[in-house]
Amino acid sequence: MLMPNRVLAAAAGLLALLALPAVMCAQAPNAERVAAAKELMQIAGVAKQFDEVMPYLMRQLAQSFTAIAPDKATQIGEVFGQLATKFVDRKGELIDEIAALYAEKLTLEELAGLIGFYKSPIGTKFVAVQPEIMRQSMVAGQRWGARLGREIEEEARKELKKRGVDL
Repeated sequence: MLMPNRVLAAAAGLLALLALPAVMCAQAPNAERVAAAKELMQIAGVAKQFDEVMPYLMRQLAQSFTAIAPDKATQIGEVFGQLATKFVDRKGELIDEIAALYAEKLTLEELAGLIGFYKSPIGTKFVAVQPEIMRQSMVAGQRWGARLGREIEEEARKELKKRGVDL
């Protein structure tokens, strides 16, 4: 009885291995879809959003590091200034990777539809307001996270106090 199960398992494994290249090829986006995805990202203002967000993120990280070592604020600021430039220079790598993701998940027709949307008046307005929405969303997220963190800390202290742990 044990032998047929092993044979079935081996056969299933062999079939899976034989089918793997076909599955991998089916998932790999073609050059036309990648190009359309890059056009979508350009029209949608993804690169511009990245340029808007990067300085904000670097300031936040620099402030976090400065809070840990306030006497090293100058050096921290210099390092994050250099890192921002280095990271922005590598934006193309990220755009290539993200374009491949879009190309894997969306058909050429779907990408064309999105490109059409972003070229429309509504799409153009959406692109125009997106950087400000991103900035405000990040601030809102930080405020929300701070509130939530305080609430969690308060609840944890109460619960721990009930258990004899006074912090």
